[in-house]
Amino acid sequence: MKNAIIKTTDLCKSFANNGRQNHVLDMVNLEIYEQDFTVIMGSSGAGKSTLLYTISGMDAATSGSVQYRGTELVGCREKEMADIRARKFGFVFQQMHLVSNLTLFENAAVVGYLDGTRSKKDVDSRAEMLLCKMHVEHAKDRLPSQVSGGEAQRAAIARALINEPDIIFADEPTGALNKQNTKEVLELLTEINRQGQSVLMVTHDVRAAICGSRFLYLEDGRIIGEMTMPPYEEENAKNREKQLEAWLSSMSW
Repeated sequence: MKNAIIKTTDLCKSFANNGRQNHVLDMVNLEIYEQDFTVIMGSSGAGKSTLLYTISGMDAATSGSVQYRGTELVGCREKEMADIRARKFGFVFQQMHLVSNLTLFENAAVVGYLDGTRSKKDVDSRAEMLLCKMHVEHAKDRLPSQVSGGEAQRAAIARALINEPDIIFADEPTGALNKQNTKEVLELLTEINRQGQSVLMVTHDVRAAICGSRFLYLEDGRIIGEMTMPPYEEENAKNREKQLEAWLSSMSW
């Protein structure tokens, strides 16, 4: 039986718009499991990114429950929530949000320094290892403006992994990349998942989504469908793509 990292119960997120409540998330119930590569899909405006931000504590829920290994996050004190985000969650975004005046190495390492649970020597060693693992060690002393989008995103993945998080939250991580860089970033996410890292990714790209093993379809703030597949293998990519497209079609994608 799989262990749940995150569990939501009747999760709602609403925004006021001209005096009316816009329900972006509507009674969402789900569990995110250890070592899974979970992909959230749905049409534009379905609430995909809002769901990711809300369950990761980056945005506040309107009502309902979000539990991380039994700890309630809704209503959690900001300092406690910040500690969980820093130490237990890793984040990869479409826009990499690297600090422009820091090198790739410094961008990866600074999150580890801020955590404060490791010595500088240990953080530096882990940053070096992760940049090597992400195949960007050759550019570690360059600024983000001096590298390609793919190299910057690989450095952002290293940064996300620096504190050995329980789960990586990835919001359209290949949305700003070309085809080759997209392929390389997805290969890295697949590889770290094979090694036991839990990943939750939001994407609208079927070719990116096939790297997942569990697929959730969101419509009008509700999960209306779920599908699972065996772990990704490149030789089965075309068949996976066809299977996923058929399922998405059944969801009125």
